[in-house]
Amino acid sequence: MSFTVKGMCRHGELMHRRKTPETALKKARELAKTGCYNLHIVTPEGRDYDSSEFGDLPRSHVAARRVLTRVP
Repeated sequence: MSFTVKGMCRHGELMHRRKTPETALKKARELAKTGCYNLHIVTPEGRDYDSSEFGDLPRSHVAARRVLTRVP
């Protein structure tokens, strides 16, 4: 299972692979901070999320559980 993070920067197109949606999202945010644009995360099933849809990116079950345990 591999998530692909794609984007453009001043040197051209970038592509990084990550194992979880959380690490893909983290990489996309790091790229945005360095000035990259046109960022996309592609799921293993082929669904392409652009930066406006990152909030809709399905998270892993472990990450969802962690969030729920933080709620008082």
